[in-house]
Amino acid sequence: MKRSLDVAAIVATALLLLAFAALSLRGLIAPEQASARFGAPVVDAAGSLFYRVYLSRNLVIVITGAIFLLTRQWTPLAILLTVTAALPVFDMTVLSSSGVTPPVFHPLALVLIAVTAALAWRRVAAGRS
Repeated sequence: MKRSLDVAAIVATALLLLAFAALSLRGLIAPEQASARFGAPVVDAAGSLFYRVYLSRNLVIVITGAIFLLTRQWTPLAILLTVTAALPVFDMTVLSSSGVTPPVFHPLALVLIAVTAALAWRRVAAGRS
């Protein structure tokens, strides 16, 4: 069981990072389309620039997470995933306060990030015992 949870932590983290990277790269290439799916479409150059900066943040998280995963630094990875769980909450709050219904992928992202973070923290705890 322990081995299965260790593998699940690694696989879930890798898949989450790959999905984050794919969504970010797609948005950097076509910010107008990606922002519309996000819930707040951009229509001008300034909006596109802001959205690209926003997605660049996600790529920094992906690169940092990949480094932690590949170097087996479980505690920093677990911390990064835990902090990253705040992002969909923040996004949903901002969208809702602006009168925009958050897309369904925000709560889904929150759950996936939280489960992955929990698996990473379990891996940290297993490494200490």
